[in-house]
Amino acid sequence: MNMSMNMQTDALIEEIVKDNKSGSTKIIKKTIELLKKVDKGKRREVLERIRKVFPSMAGLKFIASCIDNMQIEEIAAKIEEMNSKTSDNLSKIVRDKTVTTLSRSHIVERALLSAKKINILESMPAKEGLEMARWLKGRDKEVKVFYDAFMSYATKESDLVVVGADTILKNGFVNKTGTLPLALVAKHFNIEFYVASPSYKTAEKIEFDTLFEFVDKSLVNGVVWENGVEEFDKFVKLVFY
Repeated sequence: MNMSMNMQTDALIEEIVKDNKSGSTKIIKKTIELLKKVDKGKRREVLERIRKVFPSMAGLKFIASCIDNMQIEEIAAKIEEMNSKTSDNLSKIVRDKTVTTLSRSHIVERALLSAKKINILESMPAKEGLEMARWLKGRDKEVKVFYDAFMSYATKESDLVVVGADTILKNGFVNKTGTLPLALVAKHFNIEFYVASPSYKTAEKIEFDTLFEFVDKSLVNGVVWENGVEEFDKFVKLVFY
């Protein structure tokens, strides 16, 4: 790459790593679009710079595992297919229901178009929930935004709770801070709690910073993925073994 191209690439990387509003699905999509513009010999270097900033995103690890053997367009098509199927499967679960969620998962928000009403937690500190609320309101959905501290009120008013995931592990999953207390509140009120994640977001282990937290599998009623809906342990057996 020449100097101009290097500067352009650096600017695009900076745009991605400073994005604290988008969910992992959007970050992955932006990364793939950037990699399409980068010389093949430089793609892994660029990808690793992004992975260093988002260590909890197993989807970036999935790209790294494919980048030497598949065309970027093939990887993008595979990921989009898995995302769409996961959204479609979740859409069936939330149809005509009142649903509580937090942060902004693009897989989840697409599925919520079939919900009756959506309660969204503000999702401090970056307030990604407000971004999801605006997106859904723009599509004529009934949306109510709650402060994070009011998650118990939001949950009590819902039929089920749904969140996305940055990474699914064998014993639980990692997602935006606030997901653990939301799962505990759902458990307290006996409200079903689902995590929606394509199988490319799985990992044996992962690093994550203080903006993310681990949620134990015991708090999850089901994992929604591209092949359907499974209890957590069944999902692990199907994907990891």
